[in-house]
Amino acid sequence: MQSSDGTAGGLNPAFGLTGSDSSQSLAASAAGHNYRDAVNGPVHLRLPGTPDSLPPIRDAVVRGAEMLGFDAQEVAKIEMAVGEACSNVIEHAYLTQPLRYEIEVIVQPHPNRLEVTIIDYSTINFPVDEMPGVPLDDYIDTQRRRGLGLYIIRNFVDHVEHRFICGQGNELKLIKYLN
Repeated sequence: MQSSDGTAGGLNPAFGLTGSDSSQSLAASAAGHNYRDAVNGPVHLRLPGTPDSLPPIRDAVVRGAEMLGFDAQEVAKIEMAVGEACSNVIEHAYLTQPLRYEIEVIVQPHPNRLEVTIIDYSTINFPVDEMPGVPLDDYIDTQRRRGLGLYIIRNFVDHVEHRFICGQGNELKLIKYLN
């Protein structure tokens, strides 16, 4: 799959890494928190599809949202929506044999919005934008402990788009507009 900036993968050149670097070095660089150089362009992370990748993904999203001027509450909502979507990929999408055990996240600032694209290599089509979620009242009434992921994703960002490409995986785009 191509990233939203038209490249075939890898990180934003500001990181000094290319798509040929190992996932380990990409994760280590993402954890270095040097997103300041990517203010005018996308931050593109390609990381292992494991829980250890969630902190650098969340950090990239928080930095992108803060750079655009979202307030603390909106930053937290964006972080939660992206974190939930990535956690779902790691926990559910990779139960079967995926094409690759990687997750890509592209954090793209625009003058009026933040776009976060999450790419997985699952063989399962999971259209987050169409799947029925648990109504919040039902969740509370039944005292469930899990199952709010779709609710969080759909209600904490302004727009959710999903596409599945057979033989390649899922692409989920989350968009939050500046008010």
